[in-house]
Formats: sequence, structure tokens, C-alpha cells
Amino acid sequence: MKKLVVLNSIFALGFIALAFTVNWLFLVGSVILMLFNQKILTKK
Repeated sequence: MKKLVVLNSIFALGFIALAFTVNWLFLVGSVILMLFNQKILTKK
């Protein structure tokens, strides 16, 4: 479970980097991954 959260966080950082370099719409993917991680972490 922790590996999934770390992997999602790395992908979210990649989306943020793409948002600054390519297009601001990549922030949507980052927000979705953040909400998914929050759901995983608060499930306990």
C-alpha cells in the first residue's frame, strides 16, 4: 500500500512538472492522484 502511495506521488510530481513546462491542464491529473492518495491514506 505504501508503494502505491509513493508511486502515485512521483507521478503527481511529474504531472506538476509537465504543467509548468507544457500545459496547465496537467494539474488536473495531479489533483486526481492527490485525492486518490488521500483516500488510501485515510482508509485506516
